[in-house]
Amino acid sequence: MTDEPLGDDEPFDDWPVDNAISGGLFLSWVMQGRDVTFRMPYELPPALAALPAPTPAFAGYDDELAALSTLFARDTRQGGPVVVVGGPTGSGKTELVLTAAHRALAQGWFAGGVLFADVSRLHGSALLGGFLRAMGLPADRVPPTRAARSALHALILTELARNGSPLLIVLDDVTHADQLAGLLPATAPATTIVTTPVHLDGLGTDHIVLSPLATAAATRLLHRAVTMAHPDDTRILDHPEDAARVADLCDGLPLALRTAAVLLAENPFRPLAALAADLADPRTRLAELTHPDRDLRTRLDARHARLDPTQTRLLRLLALSDAPETTTSTLAALCAESEDTVRDRLTSLLHLIESGTAPDSWRMRGLVRLYVRARPGTP
Repeated sequence: MTDEPLGDDEPFDDWPVDNAISGGLFLSWVMQGRDVTFRMPYELPPALAALPAPTPAFAGYDDELAALSTLFARDTRQGGPVVVVGGPTGSGKTELVLTAAHRALAQGWFAGGVLFADVSRLHGSALLGGFLRAMGLPADRVPPTRAARSALHALILTELARNGSPLLIVLDDVTHADQLAGLLPATAPATTIVTTPVHLDGLGTDHIVLSPLATAAATRLLHRAVTMAHPDDTRILDHPEDAARVADLCDGLPLALRTAAVLLAENPFRPLAALAADLADPRTRLAELTHPDRDLRTRLDARHARLDPTQTRLLRLLALSDAPETTTSTLAALCAESEDTVRDRLTSLLHLIESGTAPDSWRMRGLVRLYVRARPGTP
């Protein structure tokens, strides 16, 4: 309406009306009226509340959870952090992030909700289009190009944050930086968490790298996972030495530990010592830790398939070594290449190997060593 004063004898129907709307960001229909009463939904739209549930068996990584909570509480008005969570294959990166994200939502830190995507299945322009629709943009208004979608994505994130509804974005299982093109606008005030099984150069403002669980946390995870199926199962508590043995044979990897827990839950009368004995045989350990829902070997297959021939050869050289740790200089001599080249290549394999305790040395966990040795090939 205009601000022009009206006379007392002027009929209401003759009042001049200005129907323009300005200010704000409008993604769909807009309702106007002199008196409008409506009630906002008390729940987040399904697309913004579709964060997968974490497993109740989650254990360990207390310091990493605290670090994520600190990052979530950061002021994002000048641009949100991009947090990269890395670690060995099977170390529970996704479970950590899901646990932290649900805790953040419970604290009310992300009133706008969460955008979650498994980037290994969908990325690029298609993922941007899905995010725009999830944030309320009608499908027929989604721009056709990745650049236009990225610009609108950043604009919507900024407006949501300005109106008190900041978003958390979780991009799971990123294996190449190109998958994130257009998804990480530099100035948008949104917190983004990236999980990755590989080393991504130059990505992220903050980095968290998971290590396999220590024995105490690993046995706690075993107990929680087993009692999810059988609350009265006390095998882990009653036989701590066998539990510690199983945890160590699983290399402290949450994926392997949950597989072991599933095997125990499926056979409530199987002694824990029997499982430990079966896992102790290196010829059958990986086969034992196999289940349709949880299979470390399948995950390792996927990681190994992405390696180039030079990485594959270097990985095999490291696996075939009987020494607990191998130096860069030794591997460089075997490859007949410079130490700098080999060192860079080893750094790219940090999702499958670890830095050693000695300077410029490298080591491989038992399960990965068994996997690589079982594959056909020559150094």
